[in-house]
Amino acid sequence: MGAEHTSVPRWGSEWPAPDPSARTVLLVGFGARGCAISTAWAADVPAGRPVEVLAADDADESVLAVLTARIAGARVGWRLMLAGPEDDVLAARAVALRAGVLDAEIRCAVTGTERKRVYCPHCRSTTATTAPVAGETPCDGCGRRLHVYAHVSRRAGAYLGFMADAEEVA
Repeated sequence: MGAEHTSVPRWGSEWPAPDPSARTVLLVGFGARGCAISTAWAADVPAGRPVEVLAADDADESVLAVLTARIAGARVGWRLMLAGPEDDVLAARAVALRAGVLDAEIRCAVTGTERKRVYCPHCRSTTATTAPVAGETPCDGCGRRLHVYAHVSRRAGAYLGFMADAEEVA
């Protein structure tokens, strides 16, 4: 699959600035670098606008629950900014999109793409890995050897995996 036919996000090397039209902003930083970016963003939010900064080691269930609660209380003009490793940013972004937040209301800064979340369509589990796109990783759910495909699901916030040796199985 060529790069022009992939859903893998192309993260920019420059961090986006806060939306100047935002009425209120939630900044979420994952890991040390993501937290540093979110702190810098807070200084760039126009004066007088409510801003909340959340810092987390990673996008675990408790952090995603807090994000879900903040989204439930969001009003017109609310914006979300996420910074950190790709796997954490994609997980948080997926929660936001499933909750009805629009792409235009989310800005992301990815600090690294080494870690990935890979969705297994065979058992519907998600595996954390450092395997590259086109590499392989064992599924944490069913143990199948998964090929990490160049497709990212917006809904799942994960790369698609498929059984690497499907043609060899009788």
